[in-house]
Amino acid sequence: MAGMITADEARALQRDYVYAIDDGKLAEWPTYFTDPCLYKITTRENLRQGYPLSIMLCDNQAMLFDRVEATEKANIYEPHMYRHILSDAQVIKAEGEVISVRTSFICVRTMLDGSMSLFVSGEYLDEVVRDKGRCRFRSKTVVLDPSRIDTLIAIPL
Repeated sequence: MAGMITADEARALQRDYVYAIDDGKLAEWPTYFTDPCLYKITTRENLRQGYPLSIMLCDNQAMLFDRVEATEKANIYEPHMYRHILSDAQVIKAEGEVISVRTSFICVRTMLDGSMSLFVSGEYLDEVVRDKGRCRFRSKTVVLDPSRIDTLIAIPL
């Protein structure tokens, strides 16, 4: 089906996206995006002030695949996993073949020793389009509520 993305399709994309991350299927992560795309992690304060600073910035699928490869093969970090809890997505704008939605989230981080912590909270600001017959993110901005996080973000949010 070509044309406008529905809110239900955008919600399903978001759901499947976080399950892929939470299930450790990082190799699938870039496939949720168009090419080119925008994936950006920033803070609420940076966004509010209009600062272009970001914690992570990728603008095409190759950069996303490089991020996965670095996470799986090169980066040294204490192994852990995430569990995302999502709010319902709110449609911000639906125009042409693009739907813009925002979704609040919290992410719990669990370490191998079983210890858990509320790692981060924030919201996703997404532009969703149909690409090659599938709903994908053209843009995903991850806006973190805190200005600082306690560790390097090794796994994408």
